[in-house]
Amino acid sequence: MKGTIKDLLNITGVQGYIIASGKNLQIKVPSRPNLSGIKDRLMELYRELIEEGKRPGNTIEIYMEDAIITIFLSGTVMLLVVSHCSTNMALLRMTGKLVAANIMKER
Repeated sequence: MKGTIKDLLNITGVQGYIIASGKNLQIKVPSRPNLSGIKDRLMELYRELIEEGKRPGNTIEIYMEDAIITIFLSGTVMLLVVSHCSTNMALLRMTGKLVAANIMKER
């Protein structure tokens, strides 16, 4: 496993991802409602988390009723993964860290 987006999407239960880097935002989620307001909020979250002094850690997990949002931080890259509650979280964490590191290496 090299840690690519394709590897991440092959994990059972992963529904989509968002990559933020600099002023760029790439969104790949199954249902795409009007995302204009969401994009602004995601960029705010990105700016807040990416500041060196405020970084809470390399991985943040947000548990909701029917989904888990996992945020991976690597340098100036934020990878946000949306997955189902039944997802193998150990595999998701390992693969997500590899993907975030590879994205950072490419930039």
